[in-house]
Amino acid sequence: MLTGAVIAAAVQQPWLVVPLALVSHFVLDTVPHFGVVENDINARNRHPLFKTVLAVDLAVLFTALILIPLLFSGKVSGWVLLAGMVAAWLPDVVWVSHFWHNRKGHIVKEPSWLTRFHQKIQWFERPPGLAIEILWLLGTLVALSVIAA
Repeated sequence: MLTGAVIAAAVQQPWLVVPLALVSHFVLDTVPHFGVVENDINARNRHPLFKTVLAVDLAVLFTALILIPLLFSGKVSGWVLLAGMVAAWLPDVVWVSHFWHNRKGHIVKEPSWLTRFHQKIQWFERPPGLAIEILWLLGTLVALSVIAA
């Protein structure tokens, strides 16, 4: 989502920001990032480390949705920032649905071709990937500050 904000601040044209932010999501999913490896998806969803990182991710997500447009309101259109942020996050909506259905014990239908592609490109989801995510977080915040200054 923060990458979408950086793209929005750099490009500032909604018709370019949205597709670039959307594509950036899939590009970034090819970079090693955090994940808990379990044989069973329900076991992964119950893992304390997974729950903790998910809670922190959601806190950062909602905080960023509010603060970034406010902090950079004079420099970049808040709507363009929000469009870039939401477009960059949008592909992960499918995981929210899967997570919800798995926790409730509902039968999940076969994943679509896009979901299978999305899973395949995330080749390295392990706890050490958290370090890369933290570095990326810091880098995007610095980039956003520099671009929108």
